[in-house]
Amino acid sequence: MAATVNGCVDSVTYCLVIGPDFTFYAPNAFTPDGDGNNDDWYPQGTGWDPDEFEMYVFDRWGNMIFFTDNINKHWDGRVMGHEEIVQEDVYVWKVVLKDFKGGKHQYVGHVSVIK
Repeated sequence: MAATVNGCVDSVTYCLVIGPDFTFYAPNAFTPDGDGNNDDWYPQGTGWDPDEFEMYVFDRWGNMIFFTDNINKHWDGRVMGHEEIVQEDVYVWKVVLKDFKGGKHQYVGHVSVIK
């Protein structure tokens, strides 16, 4: 609202639509030891399209040991199809996703498995 020196008052209304925020965070370590704390690894954030998500984990030799396109499936420290937890080491991950506005995002990093 604004007023002139003569006392005239006027206002303007404008509708402003703010889309959802986009954030991305990936922990750099986890402890898949079954104690209920940090037993699985997954990136976190907001503004992601759950239907446009891929997550890969690779060992030090570049072998893909985990893949999911389900945003709710976390890496539990196991190689796909095996029951044993991987050795304590550093693993490379890649996440490809889209935000709600259709923008594509790709992130690469590393995560340490600590036993």
